[in-house]
Amino acid sequence: MTNPSPADTTPSPTPPQATAGPAAASALYRDVVLVDRKAHAGKRVQPVQDWRIAAEMNAVFVTGSEFAAAAREFPIAFVPVGTQADGKPEVSPVVLLGLRERENLTVTPSGRWDARFLPAFLRRYPFAYVRTDGERFSLAVDSAWPGFNDREGQPLMDGQGEPSPFLTELLKFLDAFEDEAARTRRFASRLVELDLLRGGEINGKLADGTPVQAQGFFMVDEAKLRDLPDATVLDLHRSGALGLIHAHLVSMGQVESLAARLARRS
Repeated sequence: MTNPSPADTTPSPTPPQATAGPAAASALYRDVVLVDRKAHAGKRVQPVQDWRIAAEMNAVFVTGSEFAAAAREFPIAFVPVGTQADGKPEVSPVVLLGLRERENLTVTPSGRWDARFLPAFLRRYPFAYVRTDGERFSLAVDSAWPGFNDREGQPLMDGQGEPSPFLTELLKFLDAFEDEAARTRRFASRLVELDLLRGGEINGKLADGTPVQAQGFFMVDEAKLRDLPDATVLDLHRSGALGLIHAHLVSMGQVESLAARLARRS
């Protein structure tokens, strides 16, 4: 990864969801600008306390390293995000946070995050790495977020314009996130390569009879998984992919938990 520090120039950045995650991130990042040593020298950053900024995100990208924690509370599914060079779909894993469009059931009306698991995709907000030129990545921030200000919070840079301790730790976190995102994309591509995915659908009713339906995602086909050659299963096991597959399959049982959240809200 190149140039992960504050930029000295201002080329037009590609939105952060292009590096890792579905286009739903456009509901989160509203005014993405590159972090600039001069323009943002006096800026400070407050931690996100009000998650109403994510209230309309019913699915969020999740890395493979988060599957175990996510599966304890939410379903993990795969959504189409493009087409590979060979014409096969490109998919990305997401944690389902709602069962209806534009509704995140983990965000309370007051903005509290009502869950133990908070995806790294959201924890990095208001920052992200964005692609600026080929394989070049730079640090960007959502300048529309009020917590990115001139008065309160952690300083972004020191008096000499160098990264503050806060920014240094942030860059380490973003580096790790991008590394995990790359590994996760390879894992998802492997599932497509082995033709292990099938279309998924959620159908049900709340206690008052209100229908609940969610479509447009993929899940691992257990029958196809059982039919894999032994050598392929061993390869998946040694690479860690088999553990991720099992975490995904177990997580689908959390659909009932989401339905319970929806029933309480309704």
